[in-house]
Amino acid sequence: MDVYVESVADPMDSFVMPGVAYGAVSPYHQSTPGSYVISMRAAGAPADSPSVIASTVDVMPGGAYTVAGVGMSASLMLSVLHDRIDMPEAGRAGVRVINAATSLPMMDYGPAGEEPWARDVGFGAATGYREVPLGTSNLEVTAAGRMATALGVTLDMNSVYTVLLIERDGALSAELYLDSVGSASVPVGGVEAGFGGMAQPSSGSTVGVLLVAAGLGGLLTALVVRARRPAVPRAR
Repeated sequence: MDVYVESVADPMDSFVMPGVAYGAVSPYHQSTPGSYVISMRAAGAPADSPSVIASTVDVMPGGAYTVAGVGMSASLMLSVLHDRIDMPEAGRAGVRVINAATSLPMMDYGPAGEEPWARDVGFGAATGYREVPLGTSNLEVTAAGRMATALGVTLDMNSVYTVLLIERDGALSAELYLDSVGSASVPVGGVEAGFGGMAQPSSGSTVGVLLVAAGLGGLLTALVVRARRPAVPRAR
C-alpha cells in the first residue's frame, strides 16, 4: 500500500509512505499536531486515483495514537487507538496486544502456565495496556485452550510495549515492539524492541506506518501517529 498523510492546515507538512509491505514497520516521520487526512492506495496507483480507505485524524500535542484500518478488504474501517507514553509504576512494564491474525478469531495471551493477561481478544482488536512484572518471560498465545504460538521477551523498567500477532509464511507470529521508554520518549523507526532507536525531545509529532495484511483477502493496517510532549527531567 501507498499511505498518504495529508495535513489539512499545511500542505507542506504532508507526505507519502510508498510501498509499505505486509508486516513492515516504517521509520517515523517528524510532523506537527493538527488534523490529517489518512488515505491508502494500492502501491504504485496514481495519487489522484480513488483511495481504498480514508479518514481524518486529529493529532493533539501530548497525545499518542494508532490509527488502524481493520477488517476484510471489502469492509475496511479505521479506528483510533490511544497509545501510552506515560511510564508504569516502579518495577513494572506496560504491555498491550493487537490481534491481526485472521486464523485467531479469538485468543488469550499471557505468561506460560499463569493467568492470561488478556482474554477473548478478537481479530482486529487491541487490548488496553496492562502493567506486568519486569524480566524475561515466555509468553503464550492460546486459542480454544490450545497454544498457538509463543514469544520469549525481556520487559524493562520504564518501558511500554505492543505485542503484534500476525501471520508470516503461513505461520502465526508474535512480535514485540517498544512504544515508549523513559520520560515521554517514543521510538523513531525500525524493528523489534525500539523500532530502531529513541527519538530526541520534541514538542511536535512523529508519524510512522505499520502494515499488517491478513490472508484470505483480509487487511489490517495501522498508521502509528505519535504526538510528543517536551522531555521533562526525572528526579533521581
